[in-house]
Amino acid sequence: SENKQMNNQPTEKKKQNKLLYILLPIVILAVIAGIVLINLNGEKDPEEKQEEPPVKTEEEVKKEPEEEPQKRDILAELGIAVPEKNLDWAGLLAQNEDIYAWIYIPGTNIDYPVLQHKTDDVFYLDHNIDGSAGYPGCIYTEPSWNNRGFMDRNTVLYGHDLLDGTMFTQLHNFEDEAFFQANRYAFIYTPEEVYAYDLFAAYEFTDEHILYNYNLISDAGYQEYLDMVFATRDMGAHFRDEVQVGIQNKIITMSTCIAEKPNNRYLVQGVLINDPDIENSGTAGEAE
Repeated sequence: SENKQMNNQPTEKKKQNKLLYILLPIVILAVIAGIVLINLNGEKDPEEKQEEPPVKTEEEVKKEPEEEPQKRDILAELGIAVPEKNLDWAGLLAQNEDIYAWIYIPGTNIDYPVLQHKTDDVFYLDHNIDGSAGYPGCIYTEPSWNNRGFMDRNTVLYGHDLLDGTMFTQLHNFEDEAFFQANRYAFIYTPEEVYAYDLFAAYEFTDEHILYNYNLISDAGYQEYLDMVFATRDMGAHFRDEVQVGIQNKIITMSTCIAEKPNNRYLVQGVLINDPDIENSGTAGEAE
């Protein structure tokens, strides 16, 4: 009996081994199939709980950069088309580093670079764009009184009245009321921005230095100056009645000589329409 059991053990072991050989490949194939299915599917269990984004602290929110508000296009809203100027600023600066802007008045031939010497207020009164002495000079501003950003309350630009009609000679066209009413805008171009001005006044004035003789720093002084400007209405000046100018506004004054009156100047003034410092900038007048 014991011998019989011993004889049966190898047979049973063989059966077990045979079963193992059959099952092992099946298990391996099942494992491989499962891995392949997981890789192909790649989807999360729909019932799997999605992780909530981390809640930011108040300090983290404060540190985040704020989105810049979209800049209003005041000129487009008013229907004022800015004339295209393909200005080569790199070329202009290579020609003369004192060039910092360009002025253009539609309806006239005033279409020139604007210069400012680093130290000498009147250098470009009798020096040309290439630095040579003599006429016609240049359109210029004074470094002692105006910066180059056109953000002063009154930026005064000077230019000669010449026999050949160049520089600021055609400012005298604004002596005609009809011309003044028909040509209301001036544009100043800089590498960063284009500034549009509504030409609100044109009149004869003395040769006194405006920025020296009038206190435009204080609100009271600037208001006093504006009141004086509008008082010239009674002396034959031309004004655009619908345009309001107050102490919050910035203006330009374009000044040129009067040949037959050497002690007087002819001034044309414009108020900045698209003022970046005024939220609701613009003028009362409609574009023509």
